[in-house]
Order: sequence, then structure tokens, then C-alpha cells
Amino acid sequence: MADKRPVTRSGNNEGMTDYSTGQAPQPGQGVMAPNRTCKYLDRIATLSKAFTPEECKKIINTGLNDWDEQDAQIQKDEGKEIKQNFVDDLDYRNTTLFIPPKPDEWLFSKILGTIMEFNNHETGYQFDVRGLAEPPNLMRYQAANIDKSGKPGKYDWHMDIGPGEVPSMRKISYSLLLNSDEYEGGELCFHVGRTLDEPFPGQDEIGSMIIFPSYLVHKVMPVTSGTRYAMVGWAHGNSFI
Repeated sequence: MADKRPVTRSGNNEGMTDYSTGQAPQPGQGVMAPNRTCKYLDRIATLSKAFTPEECKKIINTGLNDWDEQDAQIQKDEGKEIKQNFVDDLDYRNTTLFIPPKPDEWLFSKILGTIMEFNNHETGYQFDVRGLAEPPNLMRYQAANIDKSGKPGKYDWHMDIGPGEVPSMRKISYSLLLNSDEYEGGELCFHVGRTLDEPFPGQDEIGSMIIFPSYLVHKVMPVTSGTRYAMVGWAHGNSFI
């Protein structure tokens, strides 16, 4: 697992704890311990060569020619209502989505298999993942000089877990890099600890898949030249408990 946490743990919060009180146990006192711990919950992983360059080209061509095209919107709360409200905001998110009209068995199987192989490893997240409840999205980000809006493709800070029934079940997010040699800018960044606007490493290899817990805050930097294609989506399970 690629570990790029900028600040090492101090260890001050580690050690025996009475989980009913949050205090260190007294001598002779029993400890209510959790039945599962995972030290990788704030980590991002790069799975190198998850897809071949030929498979990446196939995804782009299929998406552009056979999938449903739509402009991306953002979810915006209205008042105190907890529901999905979608609006246009090109200064916050400017990208075009291509979504398969029906499940692609080969694609779904390879995505889920790749994610689960990592998730179930002893150094993986080991989240309770049940499958893919949403199809993958082919995302197109264009530089301002070729985008129809005249604005650069980008997606500002956000996390993938949302208020809807299905978005609330997102556990692991993925971003498959399809044509990293054909554009400039468009880097995927994460806000973990003090990291801010610092591109996550390993984004120059076609076919690499970046995966991360869906609660991590992240962004796609503005594309400054060319067109960026990435396939993104989520693996789902029961909402975090």
C-alpha cells in the first residue's frame, strides 16, 4: 500500500484503554476491547497496472461511443433537509460523465476483483464490501481552450459519501487512470493531515488504479492542457458503523 501520510503518528493515543469510559484502565480492571482495528483508514493505495493500456483505450472508446453522456452536477444542501439536490456549478465541478446503460460483465468483474483483492489483504482496509451498486463513470476533463464552457475541467474538494440511499453505502472509491500521457494538470489530490493541493504520486502510469476510503476528502486539479480521462466509481456495502 502506498503510504504518503505527511506527519507520522505520535503514539500518544495508543495503548490500553477502557472503551466504556475512554480512560486508561485501573490495575485489575478489565478492558472492553473492540473486535476489529485497522491502521490504514486514512491511507490511499496505488494499484499499478491494474488494467492494460489496450483495455484503457477500449474503455475510452466504448464510453464515448456507447455510453450515456451527461454533464456533471454537484450535490448541494438546501436548508436543513438531508437529501440529494443537484445543481450546476462549473467553478466547483466541470466534467462530463459517460455512464454504461447496462452492466458490462467483464468490466464490473475486473473492477470488483481488483478492489477486493486489495481490500481483503492483511494490509488492506478489510471493509465489509458487498459489490458495485453503481456503475463506473468515465470522466472527461478538458482544458479551458477546448471545453465548451471555456472553463478548465476540475472537481474541487469533496468526499464521495453522500446523503442518498446508495451514496451512503459507498465504502471504497477508485480512480482508474486511462490516458495520463495526453494531458497536463488534472492531478488527484487528497486532504489528509497537513496535505493540501499536493498531487498524490504515481499518476503517470496508464492503467494504474488509485483506491481510497470514500470518506477521504479529495479533488481533481484543473486540467491545463489536453483532455483527461479517468474511470471512477465505488464499491458498496452497509453504511459505516
